[in-house]
Amino acid sequence: MASIVLGLATAHTPLLILPPELWAEYAERDEHNPELVFPGPGKAMSYHDAVRTAVPQWIRERPRDLATFRQQSHRCQAALDQLATALAAVRPDVVVIISDDQDEWFFESNMPAFSIFWGPTVPIIPRPRPTRGSERQRYLDQLVADGYGAVRRDVPVAHELGRHVIEHLIEHDFDVSQMTYVEEAYGGRVARRYPGLDLVRETPFRPQGLPHGYSFVVQRLLGTDHPPILPISQNTCYPPNAVTPRRCHAFGGALAEAIARWDDDVRVAVVASGGLSHFVVDEELDRMLLAALAADDTEALTSLPRDRLYSATSECLNWVTLAAVMSRAGLKMREPVYEPVYRTEAGTGAGMGFAIWS
Repeated sequence: MASIVLGLATAHTPLLILPPELWAEYAERDEHNPELVFPGPGKAMSYHDAVRTAVPQWIRERPRDLATFRQQSHRCQAALDQLATALAAVRPDVVVIISDDQDEWFFESNMPAFSIFWGPTVPIIPRPRPTRGSERQRYLDQLVADGYGAVRRDVPVAHELGRHVIEHLIEHDFDVSQMTYVEEAYGGRVARRYPGLDLVRETPFRPQGLPHGYSFVVQRLLGTDHPPILPISQNTCYPPNAVTPRRCHAFGGALAEAIARWDDDVRVAVVASGGLSHFVVDEELDRMLLAALAADDTEALTSLPRDRLYSATSECLNWVTLAAVMSRAGLKMREPVYEPVYRTEAGTGAGMGFAIWS
């Protein structure tokens, strides 16, 4: 029978790709980001309106100098190294990756709540060269794109396990979607519909391989010679069918059961990719989640305040799903690494979290 031997959770923000010397410059785009949802008022606001009316003074006064950014980057990269080392040490036969899709494979023409890719391989395809913004902005965007995969390659997929997991989930009342191949191009509309925001965004059709939440794990934690993966997607970002904390936790429990019932003698590692809070840092929410994870507190995990899980902060739900998998597997979270990076006076940035269950 299959056994779950390790759990990992990691942020995958561009700040983990860019050197700290470029963090402040990359943050300049935050002033024009229409998708900033601030935890105080619990709604989308413009950057400048939030600075005037919603951002506490202690956040506005947080240090944002290069020395601080270098220290934070060093701690985050050290945490990623620890995750990669732990993963290599257990020598898994399969790595299941739980993440989400953001304008990559899924659009409003088809937006499943849960989806599993179970084809024999899945490609990493370099992102098209950026064409928008200033020359400097395009340069930064290219650095980020290359960090998620600069060379096209096919990644092996645990397709037999994938089919088994899908069939088990369907039998246990999870209407999970499935994919076995990648189209030549993807594009379309997505919409973030939150309090104070009803933003529809159009993505032009372009080649799209493994979404960035998964390719980051492959690039940074697995390297080039690695076991097959199983990509599992949750729609955390896009109402009205965005998943809830309670549903994610139930899904994680069913996923753990499916893996345990696989009749092949394989060792499985499970990775949650994404989070914690961003594009606006919500340190209180992040610490609430980390405390619930450490205590394996199902009630706290399933009742996270949904009005603080908007925009990219919703990726915290990938950690909730992982928590249920780990609880069923009997694995405990070690002391996590948490680094709240406030890159502007508005409190924009990323609450970067890293954790190991063993």
